[in-house]
Amino acid sequence: MCFAPRTAGRPSVMPIGGAVFSTAISRIGPHDSVRRSARLAWVRLYVHRVDPYDNGMYLLADDRGDAILIDPSQGERIAMAAIRDHGLRLIEILNTHGHQDHVFDNARVKEATRARIAIHAADAYRLDPARRPKATLEPPKSEADDLIAEGPLAYLRDLELVALHTPGHTEGSTCFHLPREGVLFSGDVLFAGNVGRVDLPGADPKAMEASLARIAQLPPETRVFPGHGPATTIADELRWLRGFRFA
Repeated sequence: MCFAPRTAGRPSVMPIGGAVFSTAISRIGPHDSVRRSARLAWVRLYVHRVDPYDNGMYLLADDRGDAILIDPSQGERIAMAAIRDHGLRLIEILNTHGHQDHVFDNARVKEATRARIAIHAADAYRLDPARRPKATLEPPKSEADDLIAEGPLAYLRDLELVALHTPGHTEGSTCFHLPREGVLFSGDVLFAGNVGRVDLPGADPKAMEASLARIAQLPPETRVFPGHGPATTIADELRWLRGFRFA
């Protein structure tokens, strides 16, 4: 598991599970979908919690049916069922970082869809069993087709998606931000009431503190979908997130 050994505050649980959202709604419900009037485009988010580590796996689609999958985890069957049921075309597989529980089904999803795999350049080595730190969970080898750096990602034509390099949990940990929708996919950097571990190979407590300080500057209404556990908002975490330091 990738949680820190401390709990920073009381989590605020938002309804998730097969959820769909758009910019025009203030709360995420199990079947909400509203047209974005300014651009006449749909933004759909299907949220899944994947056993056995309660990973957050996120399928994001535009109104053309093009989609990206964030952190397949061990959810290949769930992801493929969602892609099939909603008539989507998977374009890209995004990894928030290279830990085995998040990238486990990269290769299987890629083989089934021919989607490309994207990960920050600093974490790309973690996709190779011969190079990554050893762990009890050993996923099949996968290879990065696209190396992410800081900045905008143009995988979905009508969606403004920005990569925020937020190291600390790993060297290449990356959050994916939708500024117009006010959504952040935080990987294992920020959870509801908790932060990612910094005692694993490649972790850096000081870098994590800087990354958390950066996230704390996002608008308070930003909805946060983490790598494990329930969703939250920046506002619900600000009480402890501002000025956070590891003891």
